[in-house]
Amino acid sequence: MTHPKAPLPVVPPTFTAPKFDVTVKPAGTMNLPGYFPFYYAGIQSIWVYWRVERSLLDQYLREKGMQPARFSDGGDTGLVNINFFNAAALYGFGQPGNPGVGGFNETEVNIVGYASAVEASVPTSYTLREFISGADQTKRIGVYRVWVACDNAVAVAAGQQRYFENKFLVDYAYNVPNLNNNPAQAEYQWTCSEAAGAAGTPDPDAFIYRGNVNLAGLTPVPGNPSEWIDLSFDTGSKRVVASRRNYFGLVDTFFVDGAPANPVRLEFGNSKHPMRADMERLIGNRPAFAVQRFVSAPVIAEASPYYADL
Repeated sequence: MTHPKAPLPVVPPTFTAPKFDVTVKPAGTMNLPGYFPFYYAGIQSIWVYWRVERSLLDQYLREKGMQPARFSDGGDTGLVNINFFNAAALYGFGQPGNPGVGGFNETEVNIVGYASAVEASVPTSYTLREFISGADQTKRIGVYRVWVACDNAVAVAAGQQRYFENKFLVDYAYNVPNLNNNPAQAEYQWTCSEAAGAAGTPDPDAFIYRGNVNLAGLTPVPGNPSEWIDLSFDTGSKRVVASRRNYFGLVDTFFVDGAPANPVRLEFGNSKHPMRADMERLIGNRPAFAVQRFVSAPVIAEASPYYADL
């Protein structure tokens, strides 16, 4: 006999939530614990790589005691990448207004290179594809973070003070694939703008850059390039600083240099920030060489509601 009650409640496909236009004014400062390593509770990243003339890259690295990496099939070109990611961290303590969960979004503008002092032990036999796929296990080659643009002031402070990053505060608007958004979505869209601050919302055309990556129809190659060697420059000691960042899981790599239509588009705004000028100089209208994607595994899933009185 069929039960007269339906087994599932009617749940709307979308839900209405409050939208915030927020300008935050710091109420002071506080000292936070700085244990190492720093752990992410969840992250999804999209890297995009471009081939760029080593002579240009050398202009950014030479005076900082670094050199652009060489590749066996690179000729006079090296690699630049940007890493746009969405992340969350659990801090283990909180108070009203600061619930102890840090969500933040970043762009790292990177040059693939190494410290000049270790040049004798840096391999040059990898092809571009081999390196991007994770062939370098010497971990002498890293990425120098020319700029790090982040939308969380605490993360900016930690990056500057703990990891020697050239990091500053920005705003992001983005729509990317996510299990809670649209898991079938193949397109990544994001815009990086200077933080509005007390001056209010900036000119909508004065953004730093806008990224669009569409992976529809592309087949990835799984691999494990981790650990990443992040390179910074300590202006006090005038020395190269490195930190090791491990991604616990596989990375999907898409080589797009042979795709009929390159799936990567970058647009530069009218921002006067030097990151915009450097990105135009380092990337400009060059076609992307490869895209990588990493999505950390969820740790809990709560299923849809059902009627429990059956």
